[in-house]
Amino acid sequence: MRPDFSNLEYDPPHEETAAPSDDASWTTSEQIDVEAVYGPEALEDLDHLEFASGIPPYLRGPYTTMYTYRPWTIRQYAGFSTAEESNEFY
Repeated sequence: MRPDFSNLEYDPPHEETAAPSDDASWTTSEQIDVEAVYGPEALEDLDHLEFASGIPPYLRGPYTTMYTYRPWTIRQYAGFSTAEESNEFY
């Protein structure tokens, strides 16, 4: 038997919250200040906006989600006896 969802009571719509104030900034664990709201003026002096992932200078990693999902990539290495021999092989 299927449950009857037609008589469920839903929460009433919530009132809109106020816009965040300008003094609601916080500091990350890396000591980077993050503002609550950023406007267009925050982008005026940034030089890296014209770069995309996968294109030099690789500011965002080799693919789009690189630094958001994998901040560190560690790969296993199984090669030959020395680094020089492995480099010659590859």
